[in-house]
Formats: sequence, structure tokens, C-alpha cells
Amino acid sequence: MVWLALQTTATGAATVLVLTGAEAPGLAPRAGSWPPSNARSAPMAIVAPAGEPLRGTLTIDPPQPAPTVPDGATLADLCRGGHLDGIVAFGGEVAQAAARECTVPLLVVRASRQQVASLLADAGRGAVSAIYLEAEPRLNLRLARALLPAAHTIGVLVPTPAPAWLAPLRTEARRLEFALDEIPVTDDLSAARALRPRLSDLDAVLLPPDATVINEWSLKPLLLMTIRQGVPTFGGLTARYVDAGVLAAVVADEERLPAQIQTILADLTRGRAPAPVYPVAVRVAVNSTVARTLGIAAEAVDRARSLFPRP
Repeated sequence: MVWLALQTTATGAATVLVLTGAEAPGLAPRAGSWPPSNARSAPMAIVAPAGEPLRGTLTIDPPQPAPTVPDGATLADLCRGGHLDGIVAFGGEVAQAAARECTVPLLVVRASRQQVASLLADAGRGAVSAIYLEAEPRLNLRLARALLPAAHTIGVLVPTPAPAWLAPLRTEARRLEFALDEIPVTDDLSAARALRPRLSDLDAVLLPPDATVINEWSLKPLLLMTIRQGVPTFGGLTARYVDAGVLAAVVADEERLPAQIQTILADLTRGRAPAPVYPVAVRVAVNSTVARTLGIAAEAVDRARSLFPRP
């Protein structure tokens, strides 16, 4: 571990371990500018005690040549000795592995608010911050208003107990002059069953960012039911929900995520722990096939796409 000590103490630079799952390296931002190529090591295989296959890259900030680390290093060894200033973990399972093995400041990226909550509850580890996987739920109400200017009532599936995002959603619904029909659900098995008797009174449905309620098992029957009855559905954790048949959703803009990562990471490596936040950079994903099926005008789709333009 001498090389890490030298990189950190001799130069004053922050040494950060960027972690992804070995089977899903694409979780990291696609933008080629982060981490800078002149500041990162080659990707390496990392061993975690619970057997999670991980991939890691060491990065130095400000940019300078990063050290070479052999494959097979253990996560505990990389964290031992206080030579790491922080970890950026992509994905909930990767973040759990990092939290078990390391007490250095941890930035969790592309994990849902649900997944981050358990990490924050562990008071025994170091500072934790996060950029949630999902966009802020109330942004989907703005999207619904742009696509459905005449809509009045939106049904929202609400997990029990009531989640923290519900209060801001209610406020935004009043601002946009929506009547919010809150439909309580306890799990994925009850989602479609709870929605069915209310569907005829709704102009649209908003999915909760909650994988225990909306997941691969519950989404398909719910979409078949809503599309068949001509009721648009909004939301979901990522653009994959839109690919599956959701009409539209506001989702994180992965290509602009690095700027937010760098800002929060700078605070973490300087001893501050910013509260977890939603992605600042977002985009609109629209399923054009579903839009045509539901008779959504092209002008409305264009208006929706322009809600969150790229700079």
C-alpha cells in the first residue's frame, strides 16, 4: 500500500476508488471525461468476502497519473490504512459491499432511494451521500401536464408506509391543478389489483419509484391493463420502464451525471457529507409507439421533450 500513501500524502491529491459490479461495468457514466483518463488506473478485478464480483478503478483528483493495481486485490486491503479518501459505488449491491468493508466516505450512484435508506441507517460506518437512480418523482407530474393538457385526475400507487416523496408530490399536484388519487399498495402482488377498480376514473397513472411495488413481475400486467383502457402511465425508476411500455418518464441524464458526482465527491473527501439528492441533470424518455397507440399528438410529445433541454 506504499504507492497509495505516496500519492495521497506527497501531492495532497484525493485518491478515490470507483467501484462497479463485474457483470455491469456500464453502470458508470458513459461520458468519457470521468474519471479523466490521465487520472485513473486500469480497471481491476476486486475480491469481496461475500463473493460479489467487483471491478474497480483508482482515480486521483486533481488529475495526475494513477497507480497500477494488480487484479485480485481485496476490497478490505484497498480500504485498509486510511489511504483512500473516498469510494464511488455504482449500484445498490456494490454500495452494500463497499459499506461492509470500508469506513471511508462513500458516494452511492445509481441506487434507488429505497436502497440508499438502509446504508444511511447504519450509523457505524463513515459518511455516506448518494445521487439517487430515479429522477425526482414530482417532475413526472410536469411531464404529464405537458403531454395531457386537459387531464384532471392522476392515480398514484402509494406504498405503505407513506414514502417521503409523497408530500412534495401532493404540493406539485396542487400547483399543476391535478387531483391526485392516492391508491395504497403493500407489495407488487397488490399493485394491479388495487389499480383496477379505480382506473376508469383516471386520466393517467403515476408509478412509484419503488421496486417492491413496481418491478418486472407487476409492471407487465399493469401496463397491459392501462394501455387496453387507454390510460397513459408515467414514471418508473429508469428509461427501461418506458421501453417496457410506460408512456413517458423523466429520468437521469447519464451523460451529464459526472459533473454532479465531482461536486458531491469534493465535499465528501473534504470531510463534509451532503444529504443524498436526486439527479440534477435529467431528460425525458417517451415511448413513441405507446404515444401513437394512445393518440397523443406529436406537438404534445415535442412539448414534453423540451421540458428539460440539454445546455
